[in-house]
This record gives sequence, C-alpha cells and structure tokens, in this order.
Amino acid sequence: MEVLIVGNTAYVDDDFCSKAFPGDHVQVVAAQDARRDESSPHASWKELLQHLDQAYEFERVVYLSTYLTPHTETFGDIALLRSVFRACMGRRVQLLFIAGPAGAEGASHDDDVSTASATQTGKGIIARAANDLCRHYAAREGIQAKVLRVPYLYAASPALTDPFLVPLFEACSGGSVALQGAADAPFPLLCAEELAVLVHRIFDSWDANFEMLDVADAFGHTAGDLGEALQGLFPELTVAYGESAGYALPADDTVRVRYGWFQRYDQLRDLSTIQVRWAIARTKKTNPLCAAIDRIQMRTLPIKCLETGVAWVLFEVLEHLFSQSAQLNVLDYRLLYVVLIGTLYGLDFGLVAALLASIGLATSYFTQYGYTFQGLFYEPSNWLPFIAYFVVGAVCGYVQLRNSEAIKAERDENELVRNRNTFLTQLYRDAIEDKQAYKRQIVGRHDSFGKIFAVTQELDVLNPRDIYRKCCELLGEILDNDTVTIYHVSGESFTRLVAASPAISGDALRSLALDDLKAMMDGEDRSGLWVNRKLVPGLPMFAYVMERDGAPAVFIFVRRAAEGQMTLYYQNLFRILCGLVESALGRAFAYEAMAQDKRCIAGTHVLNQDAFAQELLAAQTLADNKMGSYLLLRVVPGLEPVSELVEAIGSAIRESDAAGLVNGDMLYLLMRQANDGDLPVIQARLAAKQITVEHVDGEAAVELLQQIASAGEDEGESA
Repeated sequence: MEVLIVGNTAYVDDDFCSKAFPGDHVQVVAAQDARRDESSPHASWKELLQHLDQAYEFERVVYLSTYLTPHTETFGDIALLRSVFRACMGRRVQLLFIAGPAGAEGASHDDDVSTASATQTGKGIIARAANDLCRHYAAREGIQAKVLRVPYLYAASPALTDPFLVPLFEACSGGSVALQGAADAPFPLLCAEELAVLVHRIFDSWDANFEMLDVADAFGHTAGDLGEALQGLFPELTVAYGESAGYALPADDTVRVRYGWFQRYDQLRDLSTIQVRWAIARTKKTNPLCAAIDRIQMRTLPIKCLETGVAWVLFEVLEHLFSQSAQLNVLDYRLLYVVLIGTLYGLDFGLVAALLASIGLATSYFTQYGYTFQGLFYEPSNWLPFIAYFVVGAVCGYVQLRNSEAIKAERDENELVRNRNTFLTQLYRDAIEDKQAYKRQIVGRHDSFGKIFAVTQELDVLNPRDIYRKCCELLGEILDNDTVTIYHVSGESFTRLVAASPAISGDALRSLALDDLKAMMDGEDRSGLWVNRKLVPGLPMFAYVMERDGAPAVFIFVRRAAEGQMTLYYQNLFRILCGLVESALGRAFAYEAMAQDKRCIAGTHVLNQDAFAQELLAAQTLADNKMGSYLLLRVVPGLEPVSELVEAIGSAIRESDAAGLVNGDMLYLLMRQANDGDLPVIQARLAAKQITVEHVDGEAAVELLQQIASAGEDEGESA
C-alpha cells in the first residue's frame, strides 16, 4: 500500500513509518519541500501531486500539523492542506489530519459561538480552521477524512532532532530560559513513537465516516512542571513564564475504548534521556590527530607557503642549535625538513623545500666553515648534500603525489559506481512503481476486463440471497453509488425487497406494486435497461429488469445518480454488470429448482436442516452488512403433531419467507426483510391460522447456526 506523510515531518523517521505502516511503501515530504517554488525543476510537492493525480499512487495520506511543535512560529497549514485535499478529490484516499492542542481549543464550546470566540486565541482560530477545512471536504467532496487532535509531540528517537527540545536545551545551557505559557498552563506532550502506534490502529479499523478524535492529556503536566524538570537537569537555571493560558485537550476516552490505545510514556521522565543524548552530541569530538591531518590537507596555497617558510626557519634554528652537540648533530635537520614538506604537500613543495634547505646549507658553509663560492662550486664532493636534498624532495613529493592521484582516482571510480547504482536503483524503483500503477489501472479500474473477471468470480455462488448481497456490494463499488436496491417478484402483483445498499436500507420500500412499475417495464429496451430520462417522481434513475419464463422476476434499481453518471458509458457499465448478475441468478434459480427435492421435506416447501441453515446464514450476512433485516421465529407446538404443522405452514407465510425443520421436531420461520416492529402483525396473522410463534433474537440465531454446524460435523465424522 502506498502512503504519503506530509507536513511537519520532523517527528517521522524509519521507526515511525515501520510502526505506523508496517509493510507499506511510505513517502515522506517535509513542509518546506512541499512549499518549493513551482517553477523549480525539483518542486517535489508538485511532482507528487501529479503522480497522485495520474497514477493513483497514494491510498493513505497523513498530514502532520505545524502546530504539533510547541511554541512554533512557522506559518499554518491551510493552503498546503487544501492542496492535499484537492489532489485527493475523486480518489479513494484515506486522509488523517493530525492536529495539535491548538486545534482543540474551545472544542467544548461548539454550541456556544460567542463563548468559543471569547476563549480562543488567534493561533487557535487558525488551527480550528484547518479542522473545518477537513470537515468541508469530507461533507462536500466525499473524501474519507478524520481529524486526530493530540498533545504536542516530542521525539525520543536518537535518529531525530526534536525541533522544540533541542533549542530549549540550548537556551537552558545559557543559564536562563523563557516559556510562553503561565506556570499553571497545561502543557501536554506525546511521544511520536506512541502516535505511530495509534495511527496504525486507526487505519487498521478505518471507516468512511468523518470524525474528530481527541487524545486526552494522560498526565496533566503544566508549564511549571516542565520548568521544574529543566531546573533539575540544569542547576542554577532561571525559568521565566509567560501569560499564555495554554491549550487543554478535551477529556475523551473514545481512542482508548475503540482502539485499545493509551499513553504510556511520561514526557518528563523521558526528558533526562533526551538531554543526555543532546549533551553527548553537543560535546562529541573527533580524533585530534585525524582532525589535524584533515586540516593540513585542506590548507590553501598561501597557507601552505607560509607553513613551508615557518618550518624552514624552525629547522634552521634547530640545525644551528644542535650543530655543536655530539649526540644531536648526527641528525640532518634540513633533510628531515625536506622529507616532511615533500611528504605532506607533494612534488612542487618538496622541490621548494630542497631549494630552501640548500640555501641554508650553503649559508652555513659560508659563515661557519669559511667557504667561498668558487671553492664550494668547483669541488664536486660538496655537491652531494645538495643533490641528496633535491632527490629526497622529489622522491617524497612524487610518492605523495602518486598516492593522492590514486586516492582521487579511487574516489572518482567509487563515485561513478555509486552514481550508477543510484541510477539503476532509481530505474528499478520506477519500473516497480510503473508496474504497480499499470496493474492498478488495468486490473483495478472499474471498467477493465480484470474487474469484470473479478465480478464473475464473486458471483459464482449458488444461493440467490448471496448473489443479491454481492450484487449490491459490487454495484456500489464499481458504479460509485450507494443507492442500489434489488427486488424479487412475489406472486403476480408485488415485488419484495431482498437487498439494499447500507446507506438506504433503513428507508427503502420493502414492497412495490407491479402496476406502479408498469411505465418502467413498458419503456425498457431489449436488454432490460430503463433510464428515467423524464425524471418521473417515485421511480429510480436506472433500472434493470430480469425476466424468467417470459415474466419479470428481479428488479435492480439505482435510485439516485449524480449528474456525471447520466452518461452512455455509465448506462453500458450498469447493463454489463446487471447482465453478469442475471447469468448468476439464472444458474442459482436452476440449481434451486433441480435440488428442490433434496432441500425440502418430502411433499412440502419446508426446508430441511442443512438448507435452512444456508438460508439463515445468508440472511444473517445481509443483516451484518446492513443490507437487509430478518426475523427468526420458533413455532410453539400445540396438541397437533409436527407433521401437521409442516404441511400447514406453507400457506401461512409469504413466498419470500422460508420455513425449516431443525432437529426433526423444531419448526422455525425465517421472515425476510422484517424487523421488530413487524412482529405483532406477523404473530397476529399466524395466530389466525392457529400457529403460535416466539421471537428468536440475534444471539440465539447465531447459537442455532453453530448448533446446526456442529451437528453436521458430527454426522460427517460418524459417516
């Protein structure tokens, strides 16, 4: 799954991503990168938005507010958050906006506008505006968004630099620090590691409803508590407090109850660990010898010339001082000078050092030994020290130059290899991303052949009730419409509701007269499709009529359609999907007719135990998915034997209902698309036929299914 984390990402590292999104590919974009100039060729945010718009790249987006950092002076996130929402429009993206305490300011006064306005600050108004922006896009554009209001964040990971605590420690090291809040102002803090766990649990149980979730302040610390903790870490620290009242988070336990999450780490206890880590990083020093060598190697030409001259003077002084010592005179300090300079600075400086050493040696000959220029020049044996200086300087300089060139060549080669590996890695990643994008576009598109194949597989079942449920799910997903209803013709004049989309299942009509649908049936085309082009009140926008033996059998309705869905493409897609459903229902009806004798008690329409269990399970699944309802009734036996009840029950229930015999002596009635409000009417109707029933609630129905399943397993083992 592709995840985008954007905004105040100072608290996000690899550990955060692995805890929040294990196994997912996470792209992190900092707010400063997102606000780059769009004219820049490296405008990463623009490229990401284009990738999101074209390749459906990100399926989950987490936006971290700038106000998660205490006392931040950066600008808010309204414009950037709006660009994120606009990029997510028309996509199935789950967006979580994580706001700081400022976003919860005045949250308890929502009903009293004047009170809320009086208690809020300017920063709180801006932060609350971001929350309202999320609510607007969730309501108007249908984006799946949630707002999570949490305390201020702090980073406990060694890989992160806390944007608040590190400057705070720097100020404390100076002997005084000023906090903006009053001493009794609430100052909640939450570890980013714990936030990652909460984000994972929220996405793990995500639903499409917009919510404002609050994380309560578990420890209730104030700015005064923070000041005392800092004074304990920095002796003789002076703490000054401001006048801000701070931000108090609402006391809400929704997060704890729903997600099983609670805050464990106390920020004041972690403060000492973070301070020690900061102190170590602040006082960390490199090896002095390595640092000296690096400084020498980084010297510029004037500095090298100056150091060469100063070293020459130093070694000349040493030569003059130790020339009369029997022990120290055995060392040629001028030759040592030539070796040192040539080894450090290369061939050119080695020859210069040899020249300077030769000048020093010639001067000593003239001053100490009384040589003249002619005597020194015309005696070849006097040339040997000068030749040795130049040879040693040239050799040492050449060795240093060759080593430097070899090191440079190795570095260049390594850089080329790294660039090639980076290029190949990027190509590989791009190929993987393109493959995933093409797979989503080909297999995941609503109108692709891969999706049609998936629909065919989904509908490959033999129970019509399961086909009705899957039909509602598939039509709702592919057509992006939540107003699908399915009716089955019962008798010759009515249709009964068998399934409906969860959004409208509560107010969908449970029966329709065929006479009311006559205009629709007369206007359908040869394929069974009817479009409400005249916007006739009371009729759906799209309808598909499935016939059986020349008569209508099943109706599939789309009650409402958006303006962009009134197109020929949408009609053809609806026709194709309904045709697949019609084929699946034809197979299911044919199987039911063929297996009627095996499914029912001989000579009756009462289902045997296994067949009734299948029908009850299908009804329970519809109810769990909020696509329908049912009532399970148990017939209370009277003086008449069970066989007489089985024979009489067929005429007492509707054609859409079902009766089943369980354990050979207990008769149950499954009243489809009925609820508790219909129970008195049903009991009265059955009582008129001398049949007494009692209601079986949901838990008892589940127990009955488990009992039948256990009995089936026992029979299989005994067989």
